Amino acid sequence: MEQGFLEQEAKKANQRNRKLFTVLTVVFLVSMAVICFAVKDIFDFDDARAVKVIVCLGIMAGVMLISVVIGLIASIRSAADASRSLLLPFAERTKEEAARLINREVAEGKILVDEYIYEFAQGKKPYGARVILLPSYLLLGNGMGKITIIPREKIYWLCAQVGRKGSSSFIVRLVIFTEKKTFYVEGVDVDHVEKLAQRLYQYIPNVFDAYDPFVLSYELEQLFDKNRAEFLRFYEEEKRKNNILCES
Repeated sequence: MEQGFLEQEAKKANQRNRKLFTVLTVVFLVSMAVICFAVKDIFDFDDARAVKVIVCLGIMAGVMLISVVIGLIASIRSAADASRSLLLPFAERTKEEAARLINREVAEGKILVDEYIYEFAQGKKPYGARVILLPSYLLLGNGMGKITIIPREKIYWLCAQVGRKGSSSFIVRLVIFTEKKTFYVEGVDVDHVEKLAQRLYQYIPNVFDAYDPFVLSYELEQLFDKNRAEFLRFYEEEKRKNNILCES
């Protein structure tokens, strides 16, 4: 039987996670071996402190291996049941119902937008968070197989918010204001994320088109957190203005 979209994505994520866990395990074990070899002549096994260090290293190795096993089991279960990978901040459907709807819309060719948050060179595999817009949901994939699904009717506004991280490097975030909370997808290519926001505006109207998103997004974040009623009043007023302009 042909696999649905989510099952295929879960299988890909499972393969990536297995590679990641394998690499991390090898790096950890090699590092431990190098450390043990470097200090083997220094340790005095009659010294209680030396024994304590060895025990701590053994515990760290055990925790690492247990974490790898748990991660692998979790990824395998997600691949077997793709609905496990879904995160539903809005519980309007069960995971199974949402998975069936998403698979059906993708199978019918109804993907409106499908972009990765990081721009990538020609011929290279895409990476980072993935943003997919369907008639029913906006999907935010985190690159590790988990997908947050946001009903389109719950979205108030979204924008590319440009700012600074630390003292020098620029970052840009796709900020999504919804009925329940604000979601963020972080990137580094300002032009790419701004173009992504423009593509999404074709299907999710930009009710704050008259404002500078760089300034407004920060102001609305504070308003959304401190005075939700005032945020909604402002949103509805701008939405009404836009409707009037569209009708005229």
